Amino acid sequence: MTGEIDIATSGELASVLADLLDGAPPAALELDFGGVRFLDSSGILVLLRAQGRAADRGCRLTVADVQPTVRRVLEITGVLELLGLGIIPAEAADDATPIR
Repeated sequence: MTGEIDIATSGELASVLADLLDGAPPAALELDFGGVRFLDSSGILVLLRAQGRAADRGCRLTVADVQPTVRRVLEITGVLELLGLGIIPAEAADDATPIR
């Protein structure tokens, strides 16, 4: 993923994640945030919903390569700790299906 995840783009991300998680979801799903430079509350809501959907289906959802400003937003809002959205290096998630 690249650019901004905000009110204008979060719907597209939600749709992609729903498609991946509503069928036969993978055991793990890694979201590569390396190119994401901005995340607002609508993007956080998408992550929260996707994490819940993934957990319901036995899928481990993680985000990787998070830029410092985006990581700070996730930390401040408590999303990392509250929902266990782990920040992992891309190479550590060999079994994850990457979303770029």
